[in-house]
Amino acid sequence: MWPLARDTLTEDDVDALASWLTTYPRMTQDRLVREFEQEWSRWLGVADSVFVNSGTSANLALIATAARRVPGRPRVGVAAVTWSTNISPSLLLGHDVIVFDVDRRTLGVDATQVLSAIEGREIDILFVTHLLGLDALSDEVLDAAQRCGVIVLEDCCEAHGARHGSDRVGSFGLGSTFSFYYGHHMTTIEGGMISTNDADLGDEVRLMRAHGLARESLRSDDYVAAQPALDPRFLFVSAGLNLRSTEINAFLGLRQLDRLDERIELRNRNMQQLLETAPDSIWTDFRTTGMSSFALPLIARNQVTAAKVRAVVDELEIESRPVVAGNLLRQPLAAEYGLRPHGGAAPTADHVHECGLYVGNGHHVSGAMVTALTDALWTIGT
Repeated sequence: MWPLARDTLTEDDVDALASWLTTYPRMTQDRLVREFEQEWSRWLGVADSVFVNSGTSANLALIATAARRVPGRPRVGVAAVTWSTNISPSLLLGHDVIVFDVDRRTLGVDATQVLSAIEGREIDILFVTHLLGLDALSDEVLDAAQRCGVIVLEDCCEAHGARHGSDRVGSFGLGSTFSFYYGHHMTTIEGGMISTNDADLGDEVRLMRAHGLARESLRSDDYVAAQPALDPRFLFVSAGLNLRSTEINAFLGLRQLDRLDERIELRNRNMQQLLETAPDSIWTDFRTTGMSSFALPLIARNQVTAAKVRAVVDELEIESRPVVAGNLLRQPLAAEYGLRPHGGAAPTADHVHECGLYVGNGHHVSGAMVTALTDALWTIGT
């Protein structure tokens, strides 16, 4: 059986955690959380990071705080092929959500559509998803966004370590998010990170993470000085929730981070082998420069071939799933909130939805397994 994922936690990780627990440390957010945030920032190449309890919470905190910079009701652009929690926070917060088709080579937002929307002043925020570890950024889009005052956010939950040019994705927009859920490039069991080079955004996210309490802010002394009549321990200066993680999660994150680059190299080798050896009955012309492969996509040229690909995968006992969630515009969620594709159609997202699936990638996948898969794919024709 070739599963979608295997836990990146090792026996040594669990043994080390068990040994640490016998020292009876503080387990709620404390020193290790701060250390993990600092190490992650150093690895990513950003000024600041805030550790939260999931990638979903990271998306919520990021879009909620970024939206404060937009007067009126924010208009948020997203990709049609993404995970629901890339758009759900905006829907729940009452934002207008504009859904773009995807680029077939990156599976990210279609740059032509997005450029048109930016130049036409149709969006205030662009939330880019780096799907399956592919670089979804475009220099043209970044330049246009800066020129027109559009805020760029990056969802890197499937793209730890991917690069755009010489820098890691997650360091280009106002802020970015990462997930450390089971099956991702690394895991903290549950957990997520918001990263930014903007000091104000980082502080706003810290406040949101912990009830809006001034004591969580790096500027707590200023807040306390401005409100001398209130108990500084219980001074609420912003709307907030409890999105905190724990010392246990941070302990594991620090250990996982040490092995992350090695795991990325292995994933990329598997992806490159697939693309170099698979038949042209599936898409193999992805833009792989800078990738940090999350999964192995099998997107067929047509629905007839897609059915044959699914049969091969099932015969080889390879666990598979849709490409993330397929085209979210085809989900009941879209109808409930009245979501429509920008420009009236999303043909590439529809194709991915109808003809695509992916299989797992990671330390549990070997070159021999990829060879067995591609050999079988050659037998199905077009």
